[in-house]
Amino acid sequence: MNPLGLMFLDGTALFAGLALVLGAGAVFVRSGTGLLRSVLTVLTLAGLAAVILSAVPLPGWLYALWILPAGAVLVLGNVSGATPALRFRAFAVLLAASVAILLVEMPHLRAPRIRVAAEQPLYVVGDSISAGIGSGERCWPEVLAASRSLRVVNLAEPGATTQSALAQIPRIAESNAVVLLEIGGNDLLDRKGAEIFETHLDKLVSSLRANGHDIAMFELPPFPFQNAFGRAQRAVAKRHAVVLIPRRHFARVLGMENGTLDGLHLTQKGHDEMARRVAALLRMEPASAPK
Repeated sequence: MNPLGLMFLDGTALFAGLALVLGAGAVFVRSGTGLLRSVLTVLTLAGLAAVILSAVPLPGWLYALWILPAGAVLVLGNVSGATPALRFRAFAVLLAASVAILLVEMPHLRAPRIRVAAEQPLYVVGDSISAGIGSGERCWPEVLAASRSLRVVNLAEPGATTQSALAQIPRIAESNAVVLLEIGGNDLLDRKGAEIFETHLDKLVSSLRANGHDIAMFELPPFPFQNAFGRAQRAVAKRHAVVLIPRRHFARVLGMENGTLDGLHLTQKGHDEMARRVAALLRMEPASAPK
C-alpha cells in the first residue's frame, strides 16, 4: 500500500490534515494576493479533505466545531477586505478547536498493556484475518503461541461477524480466559449500519464479560465516512472496560509491503507481523497464589 493510502487507513491523515490547515491558516493571517493565496487555499482544502476522510471516530459535534473556523479562515483569507485582526481571531478559534481534537484523540493512541497471568489461556475470537483462508500460512495466533510459550486457542472462522461470533464463545472452556477480539471487518463490508453493529458487538462482549473473561479488541480501520462504526466500537469498549488496541496496529499490518494476499488476508509475513505486534502488547504476570 502506498504511504498516502496507509495514512488514511491508520488514521494519521487526521493529524496531517490538522497540520496542513493550521499551517496554511497561520500564513493566511497576513497573506498577500495572487499565487500565495492560491497555494494556501489548495493546502487548506487538502487538509480539510484529509481530516474528513480519515474516518477517526470523533464526536460529530467536535468535527463541526473544527470545520466552522477552518472554513472561516479559508474564506477570510480569500477576502481582500478582511483585516489581519479578523483573520487572527478566526485562526485562534481554529487553533483551540484543533487542540480540543488532539486532547480527545490522543488517549486512544496509547499502546495498551494486555495482562495475561501464567495460568491464563488466550482465546482469539475473529474472522478470516485470524483464521486464514486455507492458503498454507501459519496464522498469527499460532505464531504468537510459539513466540511467547503461551497457550493460544484460535476460534476464528472465515466470514465471521459480530453476530455469528457468538457461536465461538461456548468453545471457551475456562471462566477466566483472556479473549482477544479481531472482529467487525465483515460487518463493515456488509454495510448493515453502525447501530446494528453496536447492538451485536455489545451482545458479544456482554456474553464474554458474563463468563468473567478479560477482553481486548482490535480497533477497526474503517472506510471514509464510516466514523459511526468506530464510535460504536469505542462506546462498547468503554461500557464494558475492554482494552482497545489502536487501529494503527491492524492497519499497518494490512498496509505493509507483501503483508497481504489480496489487500486484506494476510501472507505469512503479515501473520508474523501481527503476532509480533500482539506479543509486544502482552504483559505476562506470575501465576496467582493458591487459595
